Amino acid sequence: MTRKSCRRQIGSRLLFLLLAVALVYLALGLGFHLAWKQALDACREARMARGEFVEPEVFAPILGLFFDVTFWPVYAWANLYHDGTPLATPCTH
Repeated sequence: MTRKSCRRQIGSRLLFLLLAVALVYLALGLGFHLAWKQALDACREARMARGEFVEPEVFAPILGLFFDVTFWPVYAWANLYHDGTPLATPCTH
């Protein structure tokens, strides 16, 4: 085995590992988005039933999905720090 083929094999394995890590990160982000969206919808319905003002969604669904999937560790940490749960909603305050 030559040096060049050995480097190429190591590079392809590292690229595969990086791709696997990225896919797991995005899958966790999608799961976070779906769970958080469900918690927000339940909170929104409970607040409307009590007659409270319910703010409209700020971002379009695609943009919200992008932010949630991309920045989910930041959102989860901030929610956990401030409210004690990674899926904080106005109902958890």
